[in-house]
Amino acid sequence: MENRARNTFVLLTIVFGIALQCISAEDVKTTDALPTGSPAPVTPVAAVNPAHVDLPAAQVENAAKTVLQNSETPMKNDNSSTQHINIEVYYEALCKDSVEFVSKQLLPVYNKLNKFINVTFIPFAQGNITHNTTDNTYNITCKRDGECAADKVHACGINKIKDSEKLIKFVNCSLTEGFNSPNKTVPIEVCGKNSSIDNSIVTEITECANSKDAWSTWLQNYKNMSTSANVTTVPKILINKVPTEDITSNNLMKVVCKQINGKDLPADCNTFVSGSDKLAVGILPIIIGAFYIIKMI
Repeated sequence: MENRARNTFVLLTIVFGIALQCISAEDVKTTDALPTGSPAPVTPVAAVNPAHVDLPAAQVENAAKTVLQNSETPMKNDNSSTQHINIEVYYEALCKDSVEFVSKQLLPVYNKLNKFINVTFIPFAQGNITHNTTDNTYNITCKRDGECAADKVHACGINKIKDSEKLIKFVNCSLTEGFNSPNKTVPIEVCGKNSSIDNSIVTEITECANSKDAWSTWLQNYKNMSTSANVTTVPKILINKVPTEDITSNNLMKVVCKQINGKDLPADCNTFVSGSDKLAVGILPIIIGAFYIIKMI
């Protein structure tokens, strides 16, 4: 009887060990979808391609400088010795899923892990822009009513606000307040105040959004970037240039934490236990209980 009990216990231990190994392998499989270690720097996208839109020659000439100095510059932290994770957010100003992603995931993650991440916002991801050379006007179309005007505000804000913390707060406010407003209009002054942005910058954003074409090169660049990233739905998130699937399922924190080197892992990431660890914690009492039950047989 004693040998039988011992053999049964050994068999149970082997079965549980195999289960743990399978779960661990699945964890590795999911994390391997994203690059590990120090991320490569975000490579600037080429300047506005004249083949995509008939921009005036002067604007095409200056597009590269504009892109590199403004819309292509991600929000960066100031700690150059810290590992950086580059997050690109392709979104639309009046898209409910975009609003919820930024407010419920990106902002909380940024508040906790801002020293590790650089964020690049790309609005107008589903829009289209064309230039009428006859009267030098631009025709922009968007998926939702009022969205083009809201996208202009976002484009101007992204390129006028240089402080990363203030920018993400402004984008979050513009998304939330714009989506919830009865007329789907972004309250620039309200969001500027809520984001602690200087009145002079708020004025610049307002004048830019209401101008005839100050936003045109930026919107065209965002359109080209979205086309290159094969954006079909929003929000679309790229981490270190790699598209992430199901990122809107409340798992951005976990995804970002898995990109941070172990030696730099902050305390906020310690709460994310892998599936195999959870299983081990749950199985251990079962193994101990099984041992004593079998011993009593």
